[in-house]
Amino acid sequence: MKITRREFLRGGAALAASLAAGTIAPLLHGCGTESEPAAVVPSVTPTPEMSPVPTFAPDAVLYETTVGMTNCYNAPGEPADGFLGAIDMGIQCEYLREEGEDTLLCLPGGMEVWVSSWMIDPVDADAKAKRDASILSERVARERFLEMESRPLFTCARQQVACRSLPTEEARVVYMLAAGNQVTVYGREGDDYLVKLPIGRFAYAPVAALVGDSVYRVLEGAVDLRMYLPEAEFELLFASRNNITGEALYPPIPMMEEKTAEHLKMAYDIFRADGYTLKVYDAYRPKSAQYKLYDAVQNGWFIANPYNGNSWHQLGRAIDMSLIDLKKGQELVMPTMMHTFSNDAARFNSSQWSDEVRENMEYMTNTMLSCGFTLLSTEWWHFQYEGAGGSMNINLALDELESHPVWEYEQM
Repeated sequence: MKITRREFLRGGAALAASLAAGTIAPLLHGCGTESEPAAVVPSVTPTPEMSPVPTFAPDAVLYETTVGMTNCYNAPGEPADGFLGAIDMGIQCEYLREEGEDTLLCLPGGMEVWVSSWMIDPVDADAKAKRDASILSERVARERFLEMESRPLFTCARQQVACRSLPTEEARVVYMLAAGNQVTVYGREGDDYLVKLPIGRFAYAPVAALVGDSVYRVLEGAVDLRMYLPEAEFELLFASRNNITGEALYPPIPMMEEKTAEHLKMAYDIFRADGYTLKVYDAYRPKSAQYKLYDAVQNGWFIANPYNGNSWHQLGRAIDMSLIDLKKGQELVMPTMMHTFSNDAARFNSSQWSDEVRENMEYMTNTMLSCGFTLLSTEWWHFQYEGAGGSMNINLALDELESHPVWEYEQM
């Protein structure tokens, strides 16, 4: 039964009176015009003559609205001229059928309206759990989806972020996420994370808008790369036990001298335009960590001898890195594993590399060189910036740097 907005408004006005005696909130809000004012809940106590709260057939499948002010339409697809009005959260309706991203409901009183399927849930708890599991299963099974088994909490780093029903810019905006709000991340598809929102629903949010740490660090003359390169990935091996020393050598905070970071951003933008992103394995490295690494390796060919001076990492002007193919969600094939202290990782052994490895290395290297970096012949992963700029304190206590909540970042 297709209805017009005028009929919806008139029906809602009558329904508001009939529902005032029950537990269901009046349906209409903010949908009136000068000629058709929105329904107003009567302020007087209902009389016994008023109609009882509408009920549904015993075998009806009931759904309820889960988001405040759920928009109703006279056809699926949110037609521009088909808006009827909005109903409150918690209104129970009879489920009729689905079409695309929309569901046809029968409101109390018999009116049929279309709403976004995202904004409703089965009333029955078991049915709701099954529906959530089905939605998650469908999303996880998508071809480009990369699942995060740890289900980390990420924080919104922008003032407001549009979350969509699907990972495309054309998809419907279903929720606005505010700065500082945390979401559970289930995985990544392209430039979006699949997240569980604070209200318990699944949606897609831009990778660039979320960070895995609730604070970023501030240091004059330097930047926190997690905020500066929001779509890069970070696996700081020397900040974990996954390195030759077997211990975490410094806190997992990727800092870089600001002029070096500007040149790195140039390369980052080129990589992004070509379908790749940076994977950062090391940036600023305190000298205390350099001592431990050198003592473990005992070879100045692979680790700069801190007893004789400082490496570019101590100045905040170097990066150890690789590249990730965003379409495949995989790191490019490189000559060796990261921080392999052997001649196999040296550029002068490129004749022993496969064509694919050599092509990947040449692409990454040529891009970094074009952005002002120089390289080391002994390490395929290492690039340093030797141009004009500052330098960082060679032995910073990274975890003592001034911290700020991530939602402040864009205001700086």
